[in-house]
Amino acid sequence: MTVYEGMFILDPTKYSREPDAVTGELNELVGEFGGTVLVSQLWDERKLAYPIKGQRKGAYWLIYFRLDGTQLAAFERKCDLNENILRRLILKIDPRLAEPLVQHAQGGGSEAATATSTAEK
Repeated sequence: MTVYEGMFILDPTKYSREPDAVTGELNELVGEFGGTVLVSQLWDERKLAYPIKGQRKGAYWLIYFRLDGTQLAAFERKCDLNENILRRLILKIDPRLAEPLVQHAQGGGSEAATATSTAEK
């Protein structure tokens, strides 16, 4: 299974009313296609550069997940049909970078990396 990074811009009005339902729906969507969620977290809420589906703001949600590559096209299609998702970007992560990226997203390893880089200087 391949590790993917997904950045989703969610409808801010639906997210603010029911954040657990909207984000839980994303996690269930990954599971529906046989994937596993490694990290799922809010990245930021921002004003959009241009209106998308009538929305001027968006809630950016970051997910790292494992999914079989043959299921990716169907997963992306289902994301496009979901009314809570304004936009999505899904990237395949290099296997050598997958573990450090997931650890960083979980909040671990950032202090260790800083300590190592300052010790080398």
